[in-house]
Amino acid sequence: MIPVLWEIPGLGWSLPGYGVALMIGFLVSIWWGAKRALRSGANPDVVLNCGFLALFGGVVGSRVMYVWHYWDQFARRDDLLWALLDVRKGGLEVYGGVLLVVVSVLIYLRLWKHSIRWYLDIIAPSAALGMGIGRIGCFLNGCCWGGMCELPWSVQFPYGSNAARQHWIERRPGADLPKELVFVSPQALLPDGSAAQPISRELLNWDVSDADIARAVEREQALAAEIAGLRQQEAQAATAEEKNQLRARAQALQRKQVSLPYYDIRVQMKRYGVTSAELRAMAVEYRSLSVHPVQLYSTVTLLVLAAFLNALYWQRRFDGQVICVFLLVEPLTRWALEVLRADNPVDTLGMFTISQGIGVGMSAMGLLGLVYLRTRSPRSHRAVKWEPPEEEGAPAKA
Repeated sequence: MIPVLWEIPGLGWSLPGYGVALMIGFLVSIWWGAKRALRSGANPDVVLNCGFLALFGGVVGSRVMYVWHYWDQFARRDDLLWALLDVRKGGLEVYGGVLLVVVSVLIYLRLWKHSIRWYLDIIAPSAALGMGIGRIGCFLNGCCWGGMCELPWSVQFPYGSNAARQHWIERRPGADLPKELVFVSPQALLPDGSAAQPISRELLNWDVSDADIARAVEREQALAAEIAGLRQQEAQAATAEEKNQLRARAQALQRKQVSLPYYDIRVQMKRYGVTSAELRAMAVEYRSLSVHPVQLYSTVTLLVLAAFLNALYWQRRFDGQVICVFLLVEPLTRWALEVLRADNPVDTLGMFTISQGIGVGMSAMGLLGLVYLRTRSPRSHRAVKWEPPEEEGAPAKA
């Protein structure tokens, strides 16, 4: 797990591994698709345009589906707008992106009168390749982790990873943390509804001075005193309206007290007499339990699928065959991997994860597409060979 590949000196900006993997996947996939288009006699610019639609639609669709799926985690956030937009640490449901990309590419090809079947066949192997490389980003980010595993290739994610946090929340044997690394809210529940949270990796990286600690403790004490005063006034209030107003003010201060990032690590350090360096050294010893590297399983299956689809493209019997095989096969591989994942809840139709549920529909579309296209002409009437525009001043063809 390497969530940040590089910190830009002097600017405080970071280069996330997740974003780098997505960008590499996009560029390599576009290059491969354009190369396939040229060899086929298709217009590589059409593939490039579809690629940019895929980049935008893939991120937006995946994020929208993730937010919709886990809305309860966002509804409590005070910084809701930023939380909705921030994808630096992941938070994407792949199939949401696939659905939006398919719709947007279909609209583009239809409006510009390009062959839908032909160009989707050209794009399909690249889509599998890009998704496979993107899964490496999931591994670097520590999202989409797998279930418990004791096989030789199992992996352990570091302290602060989603897997490690989940194992601690579930109180799994071996996932305990020392009290110094766990913050317990003294006044109210934290924004996600819990009363305790492991200290985040971001906060552990803070370098805190004694003066910082003193200011934080003073602020904490002042807020606690103000909240206590409001509670006392509420108990003595003469009318229900006055009680409600005082209660609302006290609750607002409580939310401020434990607002994102949930707590002030400086108060924690004062409470237990530890330094930020000591907390970081302590955290190194506490990793997640051993889990399946399902992100890498997904990468391998998608790369194999990409190679198969590319070979199928040159041997296809009719236009549209490759994209239909992609829609049929990819969800089947995803289905198997979803069984090994530990982060996606079984909350669709009472027996599927949301990805499995959507995958059923995608496989059905692929199968029906193969059956239907056998009744059509093998080649799309719009699959016309592309002629590069002649350069100005070039001699005319005989």
